[in-house]
Amino acid sequence: MKRCYSLKRNKNFRHVYRVGKSNASRQLVLLSARSKEPRVRVGFSVSKKIGNSVVRNRVKRRLREAFTPMIPGVKEGHDLIFIARDAAVEERFSALCASMRYLLQKANLLKELER
Repeated sequence: MKRCYSLKRNKNFRHVYRVGKSNASRQLVLLSARSKEPRVRVGFSVSKKIGNSVVRNRVKRRLREAFTPMIPGVKEGHDLIFIARDAAVEERFSALCASMRYLLQKANLLKELER
């Protein structure tokens, strides 16, 4: 995933946490908020409760890899945060992709062609 698509600043994360709408599945939680940026930006959050740094970083890498092919199909002008739950650690990659797509559909963030 290119760096231009990622949320980088704590200020941006706080904004999404404060005003964002929440959708959840068994593996992930999606927070989404409108932004002033013309493109979609995404951040990934994995709590220390999930595991040690090796486990947390593996989950974040898998989530980034799952989201990368979905970028063209997501509506522009939104900031997204995917929060991993315990079930995301042991989940298959295809199930993570399906869960991510389900949450984007539930939040009405997929373009019409992608549905």
